[in-house]
Amino acid sequence: MDEQNEREEREIELLEKLHRLMWLAHAYQAKNRMEAGPTADVSRGQGRVLAALKMQPEIRTKDLAYVLGIRTQSLNELLGKLEENGFVTREPSADDKRVVLVKLTEKGRNEEQQEATLSGLFDSLNEEEQEKLAEYFDRIIAAWEEQTGIGADDATFDWEAAARERLGDEKFDRLLSMRRGGNPFLRGHEMRGGFGPGGGFGPRGGFGGKKK
Repeated sequence: MDEQNEREEREIELLEKLHRLMWLAHAYQAKNRMEAGPTADVSRGQGRVLAALKMQPEIRTKDLAYVLGIRTQSLNELLGKLEENGFVTREPSADDKRVVLVKLTEKGRNEEQQEATLSGLFDSLNEEEQEKLAEYFDRIIAAWEEQTGIGADDATFDWEAAARERLGDEKFDRLLSMRRGGNPFLRGHEMRGGFGPGGGFGPRGGFGGKKK
């Protein structure tokens, strides 16, 4: 077998292992959601949206979609379910009817959610091995971002500056940690990645550490 074929087989094997790991992550999260309910898990879905709104009870739909790192269409589907169950309301802004404001209701404010805990998913690795794994994820993410051209453009930076001014630095940074896979309820233990929206990985909050 020549060097090129060996490389291709090695890459296929790594991708298969990665797909298996992602599948197991989905299964783990699905099990927890079934046990706790759709709004209890602050790391994804309706629970993640509700957790963000508890930090910022009134926010523009576009701003909320950005800080959570999900498409507006996907967010609207989650908001529809939350609104149907009386946890949130949506209404046009008084200043600009084109802007939709999401507001947390009293029921949403009182809905119990699980305090985030370190799950021990990586207990099979010691601390040094976990740090090394995080470094590997960082390098892979950086390389894939460069290859795919995924990154923030000038318009995104302009928008982020405006949103930061509207929400304030501290609150904006806490909300933004959810986009990066972090969890504002992990006091002093912001996650370095985690399973992002849809259980994926990469710049929207997946495996690995901080973005470039």
